[in-house]
Amino acid sequence: MNESLNNMKKLLFGLLVAVLAGCATAEERAAREAEKAQMVAMALADRHYTVAVTRMHPLRGRSVSVDFGYELEVRGDTLVSYLPYFGRAYSVPYGGGKGLNFVSHIDGYQETKGKRGITYVEIVTTNEEDTYYYQLEVFANGNASIDVQMKQRDRIRFDGEVTEPRKR
Repeated sequence: MNESLNNMKKLLFGLLVAVLAGCATAEERAAREAEKAQMVAMALADRHYTVAVTRMHPLRGRSVSVDFGYELEVRGDTLVSYLPYFGRAYSVPYGGGKGLNFVSHIDGYQETKGKRGITYVEIVTTNEEDTYYYQLEVFANGNASIDVQMKQRDRIRFDGEVTEPRKR
């Protein structure tokens, strides 16, 4: 009977430790989420952020995972677009042109707060090849979606994550 009582005490103690460890993990997770939401909000407010792209969705065809390194960066009034492109082009320079790989001055920038912590960002920029309309949906947890519309090419959408702004 004594052995059974000791086993019960050990079981209850183990259960208590597991519950306390689970609470600490939930608190740590909540703290990380709050820290990420604050980083995203500050980056958007400063207009200095990077969206690291992980997946692309061409207008025609299947979505594709993309390798590390593709990104969209906003640096104040400058847009750095380093994104892959698959789709139909209607009129492009000989050799295919720049596609979505360029650095350009931002002609228009509008940010709107939506429900559930979503921020909508609209960016307009032009270069010698085309006019580009970038529509971003940025969630408080850092996830982001980028929809790119152009006059000379089919639209394309990307999924990614807002990352820490780079020090320059």
